[in-house]
Amino acid sequence: MGRLGEIIRSFALAAFLVLCPVQVHAQVEAAAWLAGCWEAASADGQDAAEEQWMSPRGGLMVGMSRSIRDGRATGYELATIRAASDGSLIYHAEPSGQSPTDFPARSIEADRLEFVNAEHDFPQKIVYARIDENFVHAAVFGDADGAEPSFLVPYRRVQCPS
Repeated sequence: MGRLGEIIRSFALAAFLVLCPVQVHAQVEAAAWLAGCWEAASADGQDAAEEQWMSPRGGLMVGMSRSIRDGRATGYELATIRAASDGSLIYHAEPSGQSPTDFPARSIEADRLEFVNAEHDFPQKIVYARIDENFVHAAVFGDADGAEPSFLVPYRRVQCPS
């Protein structure tokens, strides 16, 4: 390879290293509206679903949730939304001590994130939809191509606990 070829290859590598992290971080930033604390609670507060997401930073969002029934915790989940090495977005879930599962993004829109893993038993699809600044719906589907969710969680924004 001649000197010109080496220079071109060096510039191409430098451009790749500089531009790819920006694209990856930009894709995770598309989920920034999910950052904060969310709750769906019964009128008496005995039953609730709570979810909390950290703001995107370094190409990663970290989240956690818990379910409360009759005033007692019945389940939890640790999750991340991150960029994969190919630049795609991945929802990684670890629910209540079960095996971790990755759900690659099928669709990333300004107010909607759709993650699908058709090989997983349940769920196969998870959709977050922003209704407005203070309301988000999380829809969980048993069928990756299903139109009706198995259940829907209508979250409202709440102040994060300290």
